[in-house]
Amino acid sequence: MRTATPPQVNNRKGQKRRIRLVLFFVLCLFVWAGYTLYVQSGDLAEKKAELEALKQEMETVQARQAELTYKASRLYDQDYIAELARKQFFYTKPGESIYVIPE
Repeated sequence: MRTATPPQVNNRKGQKRRIRLVLFFVLCLFVWAGYTLYVQSGDLAEKKAELEALKQEMETVQARQAELTYKASRLYDQDYIAELARKQFFYTKPGESIYVIPE
């Protein structure tokens, strides 16, 4: 007489093995996804800091541009040009004297 194992016992062992295998792959998938998320969150934080620095630099450049635009628009005014020439190049009107005071 042969003793045969009932087919249900073999089936359950195989079913448990398949479930463990699937759970192992699911666990590996979650570990990989968690690691990827961790690495990308670090990169994202760096990019946000870089963005903030660039925004501040942009504001500085825009303020400088506005100042230069204002100065350029003043160059069309004859009185302003005469004032600049008198200050920077020491031009004088007839009959004027320039005294340079050391600072």
